[in-house]
Amino acid sequence: MQSQRQEDPCPVPDSVLGDIFRTSPHGLRELVRTIPPFTRALLAVYCRGHAHLHSIGLTIASTCDKEDLINAGGDAGAQLYEQARQPRRDLLKLVAQDLI
Repeated sequence: MQSQRQEDPCPVPDSVLGDIFRTSPHGLRELVRTIPPFTRALLAVYCRGHAHLHSIGLTIASTCDKEDLINAGGDAGAQLYEQARQPRRDLLKLVAQDLI
């Protein structure tokens, strides 16, 4: 029998995830700031693990402390912290594509 890796559950309720998808790219940072800091870091790591949510994860990670991201995702959280702070032209454009 082949074992399947279970996907980590989303750390926020579906309603919050829906709000994230429905918000404008400019409003995303403000919306995610209403989520508790460690849960926000978990959400950034969760999004990083899903290709279609990657740019949203970067935007969320840009609102997180490094320590929270490391606690939420280990080395991947540390990398996410660094990636989220690199200058990104067209990041809002990428986020808009993910939100469509």
